[in-house]
Amino acid sequence: MSTLTASALSLSRNDANRRFCHVEEMGALEELRSEVLGTLKGDGWEHPWRGYDLDAMSPMEITHLVERGLMTPAFAEGAGSARGFAVYGDGWASLEINGVDHFNLVGFREGDRLEALWSLLSVLDDRLETAVSYAFDPRWGYLTAYPVKAGTGLRAYATLHVPALMLTGKLAGAALELVGRGLGIAPLWGGAGGVVQISNIARQTGPEAEIVAEVEQMAREIIEKERSVRKMLLREHPVQGRDQIGRALGVAQHAWSMSFQEAVNLVSAAQVGLEQGLVEAPGLAAESAFSLMSRLQPAHIVMDYMDVKTDCLENPEIDQIRARVMREVFAGSGIR
Repeated sequence: MSTLTASALSLSRNDANRRFCHVEEMGALEELRSEVLGTLKGDGWEHPWRGYDLDAMSPMEITHLVERGLMTPAFAEGAGSARGFAVYGDGWASLEINGVDHFNLVGFREGDRLEALWSLLSVLDDRLETAVSYAFDPRWGYLTAYPVKAGTGLRAYATLHVPALMLTGKLAGAALELVGRGLGIAPLWGGAGGVVQISNIARQTGPEAEIVAEVEQMAREIIEKERSVRKMLLREHPVQGRDQIGRALGVAQHAWSMSFQEAVNLVSAAQVGLEQGLVEAPGLAAESAFSLMSRLQPAHIVMDYMDVKTDCLENPEIDQIRARVMREVFAGSGIR
């Protein structure tokens, strides 16, 4: 997991014939939604789109889409009868209609997949543009509700596992370097497990492929720093390192109730031990640590293990089931 653990892209667009969502009349937005959903049902797509009735969805179902990286938190928290949502293929991309902008294409993949995501979203964007006239200015590029996103309308995200940099405080130096290159860094899941995201935050000028390449390059540079700091910590503090990893395995194997953040921290410590050759963990080795962390999220637990029997993310049973999953994954694990 010391490699780039997940990749995401979002591409914002607006209809040239309508005002931005926050100032447009509801009737015009509903008309736009109908037109676009009709386009998604038409020919010309390599894979089918699946439309969702947002009004009929429970908060848990919406949260599950957010956890999967298919819906942005801002869209999930929004409201309005004119909003629409659709997923492309088997969760390969999604389209938010009438959120902050008229359209927001979203793509998410585990691993180092930014270039592949851009290739997909670029094709979907071109196809959508055959049915909608995008708001575009020769000087400012694609126009968006937030001026800082004008230009390409593209945001690229790389998710990294950097617990050593976070523990030693060296992540702050990397963050300053990122800002100097028009990028930013933010914790994912509150920073649990040392999982962070870097993304482009400056006004998005230049070719989209260059933005993607810049985010990928900086992600790899930070990954190399993380690897170097990990080696230093284990070399200079071998007992403390083994102790922390061993304690994590012990809790993972024997706890009967566990919060999401605690679980992510334990998986993170075990993954570091696995990568450094200090841990035998067949269950963890069988899937990526990020994949395990993802399926330990509250809505994933409810949807995968509870048959959507609750609509409350604070249900104590969620923590109990999460602990059971951890016990199953880490059964037979140990320090070498």
